[in-house]
Amino acid sequence: MASTPTPVHDRLGCTAKDLIRDQEVQGTDLIFLRKTSGKAEPMQVRTDDTGQGYIVGLSLMPGHWRDIRQGRQVTRAQFVQDSIYIRDFDRPYTAELSGRFDFLLIEIPSHVIAPQDDEPRFGNPRRLACEAGTVDPTIGHLMRAVLPVLGGREPVERLFLDQMGEALCTYLRRRYANSFVDLLTTPPPSALISRALEILRANLDGDIGLDQIASLCRVSRSYFYEAFRKELGCTPHEWVMRQRLERAQALLTATRMPLSEIAQQCGFADQSHLTRQFSRRLGISPARWRAQAAS
Repeated sequence: MASTPTPVHDRLGCTAKDLIRDQEVQGTDLIFLRKTSGKAEPMQVRTDDTGQGYIVGLSLMPGHWRDIRQGRQVTRAQFVQDSIYIRDFDRPYTAELSGRFDFLLIEIPSHVIAPQDDEPRFGNPRRLACEAGTVDPTIGHLMRAVLPVLGGREPVERLFLDQMGEALCTYLRRRYANSFVDLLTTPPPSALISRALEILRANLDGDIGLDQIASLCRVSRSYFYEAFRKELGCTPHEWVMRQRLERAQALLTATRMPLSEIAQQCGFADQSHLTRQFSRRLGISPARWRAQAAS
């Protein structure tokens, strides 16, 4: 009896049978891709640590989620339109994907992200990282400009691709690069911070104090606060505000929910509170952001 041939996986861990669209175009340093699944059934992807740099993926549709495994820890990431993920190919990656997906991707070598002034005496070069499923309309706007080229509707012009790649990399360095942090030796969130994040996710309205969180985590207030800042690079309030705004962006994109209801769902005091924080941090009002996302 003839043996069944082993499926050939691409460098992202997908097989041809998983995809109904698999497009790729090469710039000088960067590679732009689009991969679309043809089915909603779960599929597994796995890649080893290859050292080839990063993949930044942008979700073009809602309804996709994945369970990402790091050691014994499994994290579920849900994707709506303009959600992103960053995969560091210096680390092995294992995930189970569910729901149909349509991703625009950019493959970036490590040396393109590391600034020229990163010197060994200051520690390890900066690396990219973000929580999978983070909503980022700026990356969405930039990466969509390459869609006509990937689809063959526009010619492949190296200058245009390089220009778009430079804009993306500049933004990624400023927004998602951890300066001089070695993510290869940085473990997943500690038990303390993982517990704190569970508590904060359950209290996105902010109606909980540092003393309560520290008590639930069985540490002192000062120890918790410093550990949180050291491990995540932000304060608990900054982290909560980021989660509120990302949830608000997702609801603005995927639903017609009134702003007052979105404010309530996302832990803001009222619609005006949502509008103030959204405009202050993102530079645009929620209503205008929704209109631009729809167009």
